[in-house]
Amino acid sequence: MADLSALTVTSLERAPELEPAVDELITGNMPAFMSWESPGNWRWHRLYDTHPAHQICVLDEEGRLVAAANGLPIGWDGTTAGLPGGSDDVLVSAFDGPAARPDTLCMLSVSVSARLRGSGLAERLLTRAGDAARAAGLRGVLIPVRPTRKARYPLVPMADYARWRRPDGTPFDPWLATHAALGAELLGPCDRSLVISQPASRWEEIAGHPLPGPARHLVPGALAPLEVSADGEGVYAEPNFWVFHPAT
Repeated sequence: MADLSALTVTSLERAPELEPAVDELITGNMPAFMSWESPGNWRWHRLYDTHPAHQICVLDEEGRLVAAANGLPIGWDGTTAGLPGGSDDVLVSAFDGPAARPDTLCMLSVSVSARLRGSGLAERLLTRAGDAARAAGLRGVLIPVRPTRKARYPLVPMADYARWRRPDGTPFDPWLATHAALGAELLGPCDRSLVISQPASRWEEIAGHPLPGPARHLVPGALAPLEVSADGEGVYAEPNFWVFHPAT
């Protein structure tokens, strides 16, 4: 486990100059297409401006960013039926929807540099987010998780994938298993968490081969097939899985 006490924990509220490094860390941990235009991505940087205290940054001894957790307080009634549609929905509702009383901390991204993955730093960040939610009187931390191994099984629906178990009964996916080990409730899938629509020609750069369509195509790093329509538009709907860490 990483010794978080040996690192420096701050936020964009206290260190706004870290914003470019946060962006670089997040995009470096994701397939390139995940930063393309989507309703949520269009509003992402408003998150930094409006809720800088909830953009947690971890620095190493040389002042380099090694981890970040990005979130905002939202309103949620605590029911599965009342869950947001996903990452896009959270950001659109937060910035363009009617005002809602915030009662839950929603973490949209938890990123750790490659050299510290598996060190326990992600778990420490989740624990810290839970402590912050508890201190603020919020019900807990809600996260649309991007399971780390789901890209290996893009044809399997997220709901089915999340039910897979190891012989010891823990979730098959390592990231879902981490959340479960920390006491999170695994709530259910959000099959259109982030939706990206781009011409097939742009997706061909990611796929590395032509996508003549219309058809469902597999794209490296995608958690579900890309849908290419007859008009040459490729729509990728990123499926995530909601987990909730109660602040108890």
